[in-house]
Amino acid sequence: MFAVCVTRDPDAGLNAGKAKPLYDLLVSFSDVSSRDTGQGYPYRETLATALDCSKQTVDRAGDYLENEIGLVKIHRRKVEGKPDENDANLYEIFDAWLIHGVTPPAGTPPQLVARYGHTIPGLDVDAWVSEHAPDFDLVGWHSAYDEKLRAQQAKREEQRRKERARRKKPKKGGGVMDEATPEGAEEDGGSVTSDATGGVTGDVTGGVMGDALSRAGTPEPSFPDEQAPFGGVAPNERRRPTTGSRGAGSSGSAASGKNSARLSRAQRDQVQAVRDLLPPDLDAALGNRLPPNVSVAVLDALATGQPRERTAQQLVKHRVLARWNGYWAERFYAGQLPAQPYGPLLAMLKDTGECGSLACDDRVDVHTGEGCVSCVMRAEDRRADREAACEHPPVSDPARTLPSQRQRVVVDHSAGSRPECDGCGRWLPADATVEVCADCRVTENQGVR
Repeated sequence: MFAVCVTRDPDAGLNAGKAKPLYDLLVSFSDVSSRDTGQGYPYRETLATALDCSKQTVDRAGDYLENEIGLVKIHRRKVEGKPDENDANLYEIFDAWLIHGVTPPAGTPPQLVARYGHTIPGLDVDAWVSEHAPDFDLVGWHSAYDEKLRAQQAKREEQRRKERARRKKPKKGGGVMDEATPEGAEEDGGSVTSDATGGVTGDVTGGVMGDALSRAGTPEPSFPDEQAPFGGVAPNERRRPTTGSRGAGSSGSAASGKNSARLSRAQRDQVQAVRDLLPPDLDAALGNRLPPNVSVAVLDALATGQPRERTAQQLVKHRVLARWNGYWAERFYAGQLPAQPYGPLLAMLKDTGECGSLACDDRVDVHTGEGCVSCVMRAEDRRADREAACEHPPVSDPARTLPSQRQRVVVDHSAGSRPECDGCGRWLPADATVEVCADCRVTENQGVR
């Protein structure tokens, strides 16, 4: 168990180094009740090996957790009887009150309470600090912490501004293809090789790229008409290599098969709006640029102009974050997901639509934030059906008793003509002096026949 508020903390000091991974690792070594590593006994070398870093990096991460966050207290120990030999440190973790959502006990570092106390409902941080840490300057701490957050936010905004400027910068290359591409075409809908709509495009594609394709002899992949994203060209059969110029209606190039979906500026803004609301660690792991299929999945989840349309805030709050906090976050921080978790993001974006209500996402009404009424009613109906089945088990028909059948007697006819029984027709011995067999005689004696 770990404190969720710590794993979600976007503090650069926690995320840039090994501080947050070290916390997760110490939790795995700690006792559940005492929240210390007295039983796990991790040496610095063991921690460094698990984190794939040096012991000095472990020391810096531990110092940040102890002094800056107050999450861990390190008791440095010596081997008994050997004062010059270091023993494994004892790490005391103060996260039990954060996990269970209770008032922090006395002895909890005040900077930890000041940092995460707002996550505990009903906790008066000022009163707690006044009672348990009267010498702690809470006002000064808040001022320094707010300034630190502003500086980190300004740095992130500058990084995003540079990234947007880099994306908008036109590609350099020159030549026929570069001259045929108008300024800004890369951002507004694709390059000449994928636009496939203008006269110049057709000439360039048919003349230069077409000849190259003819020599290469490589056909392009195609898509069904109903699957062509955002109105792109989707022929019903593979394109054949061309040997000359084509008209505007049939123009295309090899790049159109490689990158079939070009997003408009508005669509890219929609995808970016969703990314801005994702957990910072998840967004950072996704990288600067999403694959085309992931961007398409984001737009499909938003469903703009469709009955199940969602705003970016509704999509992230009621669908993505609910699944992230309930399942994916723990596996992400445990290192069980790929370095770039595109697959888990697709799973978090998937529209399940369980009950058929247009406003329902994972049993929550996205407009009210309350539980979905339809899902509640369906759950009650299923519960009532199960209870009725337990009270009135199905009655099976009693097994029908079939009358016993007389065993068929196979008669050997190879012996020629032999006398037959008058009762059942079976052959009698050749030297028989009676006209009925033994079975028929027994039946007659019992008065059945």
